[in-house]
Amino acid sequence: MDQKPVVTVTLNPAVDIAADVETVRPDVKLRCGPAQFDPGGGGINVSRAIAKLGGRSTALVSSGGATGDMLAAMLAGEAIDTVTIPADGQTRQSFTARETATGRLYRFVLPGPDWKADTEAALLAMLEARCGPGAIVVVSGSLPPGAHPALIERMHETAVRAGASLIADTSGPVLQALCARTGTPLHTLRMDKDEALTASGRALDTPEDFAFYGATLVAAGIARHLVIGLGARGSVGVSADEQILTSRPVEKPLSAVGAGDSFVGAYTLATARGEDFATALVHGTAAAASAVVTPGTQLCDGGLAVAFRAEVSTTRL
Repeated sequence: MDQKPVVTVTLNPAVDIAADVETVRPDVKLRCGPAQFDPGGGGINVSRAIAKLGGRSTALVSSGGATGDMLAAMLAGEAIDTVTIPADGQTRQSFTARETATGRLYRFVLPGPDWKADTEAALLAMLEARCGPGAIVVVSGSLPPGAHPALIERMHETAVRAGASLIADTSGPVLQALCARTGTPLHTLRMDKDEALTASGRALDTPEDFAFYGATLVAAGIARHLVIGLGARGSVGVSADEQILTSRPVEKPLSAVGAGDSFVGAYTLATARGEDFATALVHGTAAAASAVVTPGTQLCDGGLAVAFRAEVSTTRL
């Protein structure tokens, strides 16, 4: 199936480790079950989700050290087209422990190496070389220590100069900066419920509340499309013409880890294949639902994601 080029950017990737443990207790050795190792980081996970759904992307990844080598080997094993931006220091690791006695997840995330000015210059040069008219750039995940929130804006400017558009899924100070930005609108800005509450400073509750907030950002020219993930309630999507709630409830969720990245991957791929906004939201919601029924840090299941599309409900707000 034809699709426009997709380039994902991961500035602070990780080697993700997940294991089961019966209970989490202090001051004792916790004997875990077999570990699962995955390449991690928002943009990487978006590329992996796109691959699981039969699409193609190029992943720009800043990594270094022995853990960076391990990350590169895992990405090669998944046939992800990867372009490495050398970084000083060791690529970070993260560890997720599932307490089998309760089903709770404990997630430990390390900060990653400090960001350097020469790394930024290399990133922007590589991004410019891989952007072209119609391409979609996806920036997802946290920034490494020392990186300024304005870096996302510089990536957007690079993409726009090349005729590409940018989808951003981030949080914290970076999200705050994007919500106050001016200039050419982003293609899509995505956030989750808690991030929307923080960014807006408002008491949002219903899907209509979140849609109204999203509409204010669209009207302000922040982005052409706003997507707010509401967890089990689904996702609210807002454009200048539409306000939509898409949902596909899951009765027995195993892990919500990876659902957001799976949504962005499926949404991006549908957009790259020429689907309209409402259809892209459906594809994203179905992929997120399929990720919720997989254990640990696993992403969407391609077959389930396709099957779930027919089960996604769409409500006009």
